Amino acid sequence: MTVYARFHWQRGFTLLELMLVLVMLGGMAMVAMQYRAYTLNQDDAIAQGYHDQIAAALYRYAARHYRLPCADTNGDGFEGNGGDCGLASSNVVGGVPFLTLGMNEAQGFNKADRERFVYGVFRDFDADLARLEERTGDESGSAGYLSLDDLRYALHSLGQQDFDNEHIYVTGDEQQAGAADCSGNPIANLAFFVAYAGTRDADRNGQPFDGENSSLRWPSGGGLCVSGPLTAQGEQYDDAVIAVGFAELLGYLSQ
Repeated sequence: MTVYARFHWQRGFTLLELMLVLVMLGGMAMVAMQYRAYTLNQDDAIAQGYHDQIAAALYRYAARHYRLPCADTNGDGFEGNGGDCGLASSNVVGGVPFLTLGMNEAQGFNKADRERFVYGVFRDFDADLARLEERTGDESGSAGYLSLDDLRYALHSLGQQDFDNEHIYVTGDEQQAGAADCSGNPIANLAFFVAYAGTRDADRNGQPFDGENSSLRWPSGGGLCVSGPLTAQGEQYDDAVIAVGFAELLGYLSQ
């Protein structure tokens, strides 16, 4: 074999090896990308399931205690600041009060997981849904005193009132409900909402929540407005919102 032939054979063998290595690396990258996407989807599915569990726990709490809990504003898992809901102007938006709701499994959540859920409840001096009050005129000691009827009465009354942006509310969803714009397109006040920040900062604004939810903070509260539940997830938005109106909660409590 000549020197040229030997060099040509060695050069060809090296290129073949390089091609094989590139093919192998490409396959490994494809597997890694597929696994990463699957992992993110699993995370989203688990979070979405837990999001629904929080809403269900709030419905049950209202049915059993004739009120809704106020928000957890110090991050200890209990409603209020150390268990005290305070005045109707306080503890409106903040963390989900997992322990008050009896969701003790949340103790296993790390702080980063808990920070991705923000809860808001309608509180007003005239109709505070986070406070057990006698609203139907029943006398102390009677069967109707401080009962579910009082919460139903409050929800019915709130449903008749005009919109007020000083209390929690929902905006549009960029679909049938119009633009997601808290100042330009407020839709309705809410009995409560639970917002989930998703697994990434989709709009890259430096905050876990995206778009119109960007002012939400854990556990200190922040804004009163959330995007419509049907707002599509995409490149700039991966939040999920459960927004429950007065009529919806009243319907559940009247079954």
